[in-house]
Amino acid sequence: MPELPEVETLKRALTPLVLNKRLLKLRFLRKDLRFSIPLSKLREGLLNQTVSKITRKGKYILMYVPDGALLIHLGMSGRVIQTSSMKPVKKHTHAVFKFEPDVYLHYVDPRRFGCLLWVPKGQTHPLLEGLGPDPLGEEIAATEMKLVAKKCSKASIKSFLMNAKRISGVGNIYACEVLFAARVSPKKPARKINSVQWGLILSTLRDILQKSIVAGGTTLRDFYNTDGSQGYCKLSLTVY
Repeated sequence: MPELPEVETLKRALTPLVLNKRLLKLRFLRKDLRFSIPLSKLREGLLNQTVSKITRKGKYILMYVPDGALLIHLGMSGRVIQTSSMKPVKKHTHAVFKFEPDVYLHYVDPRRFGCLLWVPKGQTHPLLEGLGPDPLGEEIAATEMKLVAKKCSKASIKSFLMNAKRISGVGNIYACEVLFAARVSPKKPARKINSVQWGLILSTLRDILQKSIVAGGTTLRDFYNTDGSQGYCKLSLTVY
């Protein structure tokens, strides 16, 4: 499953392609993703509108237009690929976008756990409500995490890190890598992690995520950038 570095890599790839560009055409081939694609809402909100901003929140990408935003989640196997036409070139293509002048983006998702949703202007989608702090955003205080973890009587430190309501964007790959680098057992109860260990875990997490982004994310099976290139962080994984 694409995690924070892979989603950030995609966001950075999309930005020069569509920022300040108008969406000229939109085609849907099938709507059966994790949540059914709201076809009419996306057509009404996106067509002939100019993208003003692209952001990431956890594992989600938000592409803003005047009346709202397109919410993109890659799920287990979702990809956004750049091609040269509206014609689908991959099986499991769900949507095709044409931005001015001739930028074609296809959303492909074989396992259909991703989503393409509409967020009206001024609203927050339920999927984004309650997300924990972003590891690459404002620095997370070790003392704050220790206090939160104290309330989790049964959660292991690994499951704590993977809980998007605690820290957003971290999945199995990076939780394993971070805990190995910090020399903390993934089975250790989160409530027993002391402040020093939390400081090390959080700083290691930030460092590993940033290095993965520089490497283009981790390609294990399904993640590729818009141009089809793989992420090379896999080459430096130590335990996953």
